[in-house]
Amino acid sequence: MELNNWGQRTHKKIEYEYQRSGPQHNETWTVIVRVDELEYGRGVARNRRGAEEAAAQEALRVVQQQL
Repeated sequence: MELNNWGQRTHKKIEYEYQRSGPQHNETWTVIVRVDELEYGRGVARNRRGAEEAAAQEALRVVQQQL
């Protein structure tokens, strides 16, 4: 992922928090991305991977705006 590569280059600590809700046959995933313990992105999707990608993209947009 591009966000993880950026984190390695800049020596930032990137953490992902995973939350699952709803019944198992129709669950919803929420992923929160934190950079140095501050929330930078949040993604929601029907699967873990989709929520992770959405959260990482949002976090990357925030990071790029700060440059």
